[in-house]
Amino acid sequence: MSDFDDAIGDMTQELLTEAGSSCVYHRGATSTTIVMRKSAQQPMLIDNGDGIIVELRPVDFICLTLTFPYAEPVRGDQITLSGSTYEVQAMNSEKCYRIISDQMLRIHSKKVN
Repeated sequence: MSDFDDAIGDMTQELLTEAGSSCVYHRGATSTTIVMRKSAQQPMLIDNGDGIIVELRPVDFICLTLTFPYAEPVRGDQITLSGSTYEVQAMNSEKCYRIISDQMLRIHSKKVN
């Protein structure tokens, strides 16, 4: 691993220690508690083609890659935080997650309740 990746890992660990929250990651009938940092993104306006514009407020979750319980997030997985549920899904044409470095993972979602 490069010094840069080590620095990202250290920064992510500090972020989660200072500002992370205990979240429950759900996939099917299984669930795992993991520390993640919720990050609200800029709202996106989407024209559905019927003259109606929908405002989407994406929410990303940041976690350490090593603590993530699966090989990768899958669309439809859910994250529960403080009584709210977020569904993992792709925004635009991206995957539903982004590997920032070997040690940092960003998961894209939207609030469903």
